[in-house]
Amino acid sequence: MSWLQRNAGSQQSQLATTAVISGAAVAGAIFSYQAFKRREAVKQLKASIPKIGDDQPAGKLTRFGVADPAQQLSKEDERSAALARRAQLGDYDDELILEQLARNRVFLTDEGLEKLRSSFVIVVGCGGVGSHAVASLVRSGVSKVRLIDFDQVTLSSLNRHALATLADVGTPKVHCIRKRLEQITPWAKFDCRNELFGGSVADALLAPWSMGDDDKGRKPDYVLDCIDNITSKVELLHYCHSHSIPVISSMGAGCKSDPTCVTVGDISTSTDDPLSRSTRRRLKILGVGTGVPVVFSTEKPGPGKASLLPLAEEEFNKGQVGELSVLPDFRARILPVLGTMPAVFGYTVANHVICDIAGYPTDYSIARKGKDKIYDSVQTAFQGFMERLTRTEVGHQVIGLRLPITKDDVVFLVDEIWKGKSAISGLPGRLILVPWERPAQGFVPEPKWEQHGQKYIPLELKDLVCMTKEESAEHEKNVLLGDKKPEDVYDEEIVQKIKEHSFEFSDDSSDDGLFLNDNYNSSSSHRFTKYTRPLIDSVRNGWQFSPKYTSLPTTNVDTSDCPRWFQMLGSIVAAPRFRRYVVVYLSVLISCWVGWKFFLSPRLEEQAAILRALDPQLKDGTRGWFGANAVPTMDNMVQLRTLEPSLLPAGPGEYSGKRLIFIGDVHGCKIELDKLLEEVDFNPENDHLIFAGDMINKGPDSLGVVDLAREYSASCVRGNHEDRVLNLRHNMISANTLVDSSLDDENLHRGQYTKERKLAREMSDEQADWLDTCPVVLNVGQVKGIGQVAVAHAGLSPSVDLDRQDPYSVMNMLTVDLKTHVPSASRKGTKWTKLFNKHQELLYSSLHNTVEDPESMLTTVIYGHDPKSGLSLKTYTKGLDTGCIKGGKLTALVVEDGGKQKTVQVKCNKHNKR
Repeated sequence: MSWLQRNAGSQQSQLATTAVISGAAVAGAIFSYQAFKRREAVKQLKASIPKIGDDQPAGKLTRFGVADPAQQLSKEDERSAALARRAQLGDYDDELILEQLARNRVFLTDEGLEKLRSSFVIVVGCGGVGSHAVASLVRSGVSKVRLIDFDQVTLSSLNRHALATLADVGTPKVHCIRKRLEQITPWAKFDCRNELFGGSVADALLAPWSMGDDDKGRKPDYVLDCIDNITSKVELLHYCHSHSIPVISSMGAGCKSDPTCVTVGDISTSTDDPLSRSTRRRLKILGVGTGVPVVFSTEKPGPGKASLLPLAEEEFNKGQVGELSVLPDFRARILPVLGTMPAVFGYTVANHVICDIAGYPTDYSIARKGKDKIYDSVQTAFQGFMERLTRTEVGHQVIGLRLPITKDDVVFLVDEIWKGKSAISGLPGRLILVPWERPAQGFVPEPKWEQHGQKYIPLELKDLVCMTKEESAEHEKNVLLGDKKPEDVYDEEIVQKIKEHSFEFSDDSSDDGLFLNDNYNSSSSHRFTKYTRPLIDSVRNGWQFSPKYTSLPTTNVDTSDCPRWFQMLGSIVAAPRFRRYVVVYLSVLISCWVGWKFFLSPRLEEQAAILRALDPQLKDGTRGWFGANAVPTMDNMVQLRTLEPSLLPAGPGEYSGKRLIFIGDVHGCKIELDKLLEEVDFNPENDHLIFAGDMINKGPDSLGVVDLAREYSASCVRGNHEDRVLNLRHNMISANTLVDSSLDDENLHRGQYTKERKLAREMSDEQADWLDTCPVVLNVGQVKGIGQVAVAHAGLSPSVDLDRQDPYSVMNMLTVDLKTHVPSASRKGTKWTKLFNKHQELLYSSLHNTVEDPESMLTTVIYGHDPKSGLSLKTYTKGLDTGCIKGGKLTALVVEDGGKQKTVQVKCNKHNKR
């Protein structure tokens, strides 16, 4: 026998298989629903797309997801494009061009205008600033322009774009500008590059003019940087500076409102603009400290002025907020822009380029100005400070000491890193640069350089901090020449501030942390490498400064030494889709475990125990089934009675008009009983009442219920309450106390017992005799359409003849102990109804192939006694006790011709206060 055959029949294997199948079913249902939702979403999306036709032509998208320039044009645009093609081929009168440029011609002179007309200008960034700049350049005479921008026109950009209209929304910005300017200056030639500028494509995008004419191969005369993304901006400026390409850069126009503060200057002088400050810092790291003209605003932020908008809380709850940006490393938050300010910046940039190309004299200078003496003073003080430290170390005069700090480094440290203020107190006057910590080798010149006759102390910019001269004296005494560490001298806030500024020397060129405001907590910035698009690329999420996004400690985390597989694993775990799958799998697993632990497993175990209890092979071992060896011999009660067959309804297809009305526990609630009989439209001539026991006791009119039953010649089975009252009455008769109530006072503390004695005393002999004739079990007989029907107050033991049923169990049973096969009045155990129904099902299975009418051999039990279970209508058991005495309902089961069944209920008053 194989392993599979040995384990196929085991209960554990069956249960495990059931658990696996249920888990797979739940998972399949979840994933099927998700797949259905996706298919419906795709279907709706496809349905919303117009069909391709003459009026709706299809066009290709670029790799940035925007429309291809070869899309169908309107008739007006087609006429303008045709005119532009003719003009660019020379079919346009030069006199018309000079007339259109007449005002520029008299201003710049013929020579200046000719230089401008023959120039080749590249504009990188065609948004608010770039569109105004290129429009001014082309209108002024520039005839060869290369436009570089990956983006498309949006509704929100129409407030500041110079040339876009509502019809241009969704089209590439470069083609929008070309299309509009060809209608103004058809002779101008445009080289549109719908691409994202980056260092890897700089050679191609900044290459010489390549369109076929006499100027083919001409290098760019000027490059206009109108980019608002700092990564691309730094790469462009660094490339132009390294390749000696004339360039001018527009700094931030966002959050600006004062046009009188816009100025042109060297990048080293743009100290008040956040974008230029960050650009200047990163260019300095790349070796570019000056020589780049920029247009910037000296306007300072203030209360009530616009600032970078924070992201809404719900965006953080959705997951990776860095994915909200257009592209990786692009700003995700919204920068408020006044529509007029980009135009001011664009016109200023264009004005500088026009004047510079045409050779027109300008009175402003872009050189660094105003602070040279301050920087010279700081550098001199730093030289003297280091000589004094070195002299203290070596013990003699140090002549010719050299330091690796230039004037540009001083400017960078003082203005860019420490903002012209002391790192300790924030005071701006009498500043000096000092080492933050004492070097490991001390302030002793490097020996290998002294061999060549040079005295040199190795220092790095990140080791220097800015202090006032008074603060530097204390720092020198305690830290540099003393035995203390900075942590022992300064508080934690200052030490942390110095550590955070070390990030300023990183070569990271993303624009995190720009335009900080009060709504953005920059004091807890964290940085770590993270792949937000696992298995596709290694793009870092540029929004990991926010304390809402990460709970890392305040120290900087460097994962550059982490293995690649570890970083990729972390990225996969952090991916939203991975988290969704984990949630689904965990939900399925937990649901399966809870279902198995608390629902499926207990029920399967119970079913297995019931089957074992009903196993015929166990009959001899338990000395009979459920009291089959009982011999009821009580003289004062009737064990079994059979109902007169003439009272039974007719079978299917026949009509007799007779009905059997089974009524649950009444407990003396006569008013409710009258309502119920009225509700079922009781007819004494054709209907027969059958009470399921407990007609009396607890309620207000027990004897009235008995009289009603006697009046209508009803049938009733003996319930536990009838049995208790009747036995009490027989005992009182034997003790001659039925009339004498003197003993009742001794039992006042037993309230219910006293009520039962009172009921027994008030009961007439005729009423008692009628109750004594009520059997323990009533055999209703064969009800066609249902089968054999029996009535018992509490229940019946399966596979035991009706005349062999134990009377006490029949009147009191609730459960059955499956091991001992003994019925019990306790609720601890298996309900007898489960056992009885299972037994009848097994009996039917064994008979349906061998007996013509197996249902006639099955028994249906109608019972009461169990108000907690309420109305319980199973296949072979019908429970009718619905708690009438406790304010529940009084229930009747009506059986009509053909075995048709229905239940009728009436609401009851609460008579039992317990």
